Amino acid sequence: MISNIKETVLAMRNWLVDIRRDFHMFPELGNQEFRTQEKIKEYLTQMHIPYETYPDSTCVVGLIQGENPGKTVAIRADMDALPIQEANDVPYRSQNEGVMHACGHDAHMTILLGAAKYFAENRNLLNGNVKLLFQPAEESTGGAKRMIQAGCMKNPDVDFAIGLHVSTGYPVGTIAVRYGAMNAASDDIAITIHGKSAHGAHPDMGIDAVAISAQVINALQTVVSRRISANDSAVLTIGTISGGTAANIIADQVKMMATLRTIDHATRENAKEWIAKIVQDISHGMGGSGETVITKGYDLLINDKQVNDVIAMAAKELLGEDQPAVNEETSLGVEDFCYFTQACKGAYYSLGCANPEKGFHAPGHNEKFDIDEDCLPIGVMAHVATTLKLLEMK
Repeated sequence: MISNIKETVLAMRNWLVDIRRDFHMFPELGNQEFRTQEKIKEYLTQMHIPYETYPDSTCVVGLIQGENPGKTVAIRADMDALPIQEANDVPYRSQNEGVMHACGHDAHMTILLGAAKYFAENRNLLNGNVKLLFQPAEESTGGAKRMIQAGCMKNPDVDFAIGLHVSTGYPVGTIAVRYGAMNAASDDIAITIHGKSAHGAHPDMGIDAVAISAQVINALQTVVSRRISANDSAVLTIGTISGGTAANIIADQVKMMATLRTIDHATRENAKEWIAKIVQDISHGMGGSGETVITKGYDLLINDKQVNDVIAMAAKELLGEDQPAVNEETSLGVEDFCYFTQACKGAYYSLGCANPEKGFHAPGHNEKFDIDEDCLPIGVMAHVATTLKLLEMK
């Protein structure tokens, strides 16, 4: 079986490269993946794979039913690009000004289409079903949750979900798994400090919101350094601050925007309480007032051990005894695949795409990001082998 997968998928390489480069040339931001959606629908139609779309969404959900009944495995690929101007001088560079597939979602979609092609041509091997989840807006508004709410995990019910992310943190030819928490949870934090306006020559007549903000910022740095165990991990970043109207006027208001990343549920909830209390108490103590509005972001992505073991077994059979690599750290980046792992047993893994000798080493979300396209057939093989193993599980 492994030999058949390798031989069949390696023969797809040029087809995969052409698809990936087309996606790369015409990237689209989250919830605007209109051309991308149409291309995916075209490919699925050519493969005689039925699909559905949902109202007010650019997602595509394909279904491949095997010749024999059984479980259902969902494979997810995110579709959206980033608001980045590409700096690579390659024939397939982005043609859309200020938009770039700088996170590898072009590769993710291509790999899923490759797996779809394999399964469509080998339905006799399927003891069950494969769902193809092409998901919009991973980078922005969280398309996964809306797809699940719309019913993508139903009819038939999904038993297992898998997905991958290309990474220049690993060389091409490497698959990496992470047990436990793979990606952090996130929260967006809006802080407003209220003071009282006065002439800059008479600060005693006002309440300086800028001065209050300085003390608040300093105190917020202690949330991670003094409130959270050194054995835990968290990041609090204040990304923007604005306030005041002129150099000689005491500011009556300052606004800040921050992001909180945590890898433990209790830490997440406690940190949010500490942040709100610091803002309120310091502001009040200095004569002003402070308010905090926290908007929940993505949840923790926690991989299921059973599914991870299957991915690891497939990687070993495909690539050799030294595979897979095991990632020992939780990323403080976020990933809305977390909602699929909440809906069923699932796991997310990394696919090495780096090749420094060819110039492929820039990290994701960078204007120079690119991949060694030899990773494309490897990703297809991994999806196919993992899916077939999951369908055989009792």
